[in-house]
Amino acid sequence: MPEVIGVENLPIIALATIAITVINTVIMVGVSVVHPREAGPSTWALANITFGVGLAILVLRKPGYEPIVALSGNTLFVIGYILFWFGSCQFKGQRLPWRSAALLLATFLGLFSWFVFANPDVVVRSAIAAVVIAAICAAIAWTMFYRVETALMQTQAFVGLLFGVLSALYIMRLFSAMTGQLQQDGLRAGPLGQGVYLIPALAALLATIACALMVSQRLLQRLQTTVRTDQATGLVNRGLLNEIGTKEVSRARRHGYGLSAIALDIDHFEALSRQKGNGFGDAVLQQIAGIINTNMRREDYLARIDGTTLCILLPSTRLAGAQQLAERLRQQIAAMHPGAETTAPPITASFGIATLGLHGDDWNSLMQRAETALDQAKTGGRNRVSVARLSEASLDPI
Repeated sequence: MPEVIGVENLPIIALATIAITVINTVIMVGVSVVHPREAGPSTWALANITFGVGLAILVLRKPGYEPIVALSGNTLFVIGYILFWFGSCQFKGQRLPWRSAALLLATFLGLFSWFVFANPDVVVRSAIAAVVIAAICAAIAWTMFYRVETALMQTQAFVGLLFGVLSALYIMRLFSAMTGQLQQDGLRAGPLGQGVYLIPALAALLATIACALMVSQRLLQRLQTTVRTDQATGLVNRGLLNEIGTKEVSRARRHGYGLSAIALDIDHFEALSRQKGNGFGDAVLQQIAGIINTNMRREDYLARIDGTTLCILLPSTRLAGAQQLAERLRQQIAAMHPGAETTAPPITASFGIATLGLHGDDWNSLMQRAETALDQAKTGGRNRVSVARLSEASLDPI
């Protein structure tokens, strides 16, 4: 029978593991309290609590209860990892993997219970726990690496890498059990023995710090998005568009790409709003934004630069491509049915196009030429596409 470790003679590695787990739990509980509406932290906090209770059961075990202690402690370990998996899915807005988690937990309970009570075998049950936890850690790593958010790329990649390493360590524990190298001499064993508890405790602490940072980064991103987007439509505002446009101009010149801008305005929008009310006007604007989004590529940008004026920024697009898109949008807007009212007046829009190199050499001149072309479309009868006049600087597109 392995040596029973009581409270009075805990080794340093056990004390360090317990201390790290307590700190880890306090941090994540604090994050969940400070950000109660954020998806993920509360589940992570519950995972840390479950993990800590399981660790305490295994470390502070009493003589005569070894089978029950082994089953309950390791089960809480597995449940703690599953909860962290669930929290990661919640944070990233993914569906919770109930079936996969239930299958892993049922498999663990069935096999582990058999080799604890029916056919006691410490090595086999250690291998079973290692396999299940390695699978869960791999799933957490995949969750973090799948569709990484640009603003949270470093922290999400760090958490994913962390659990990937943990998965590999548990696989090493499996092989050490299969080859007979796994020692069962309490927490005094090395990282592949029972001392492996210290490794997930450290990893959980690092993951907790990274997850807390992810929550803060996401909240900051939302605040920036709120400040730099139009509240009525959710589109990029002019300030952010100017930043994006400046960067896209530099990129287009550096790589020799085309770059075009389309400015569009809803015809007689003020009259529509007075006739049908502001709510009708906002609904029309949102519907037109939806039409534009369905025709845009992923790399394009749509912004609201004025009350009724929108702008489409088209990277890697020359004049002919911008003209085709503008004409297609003009036809679709003219054919749309605003609202459910049969008395609603027809909706049309005017478009102005400018292309880098042909109509301007920097972002400000490009945007100015596009808006000037829009004014020409309005004075020319509306519901039409107008191209800016050629600039004097250069007649050759880049």
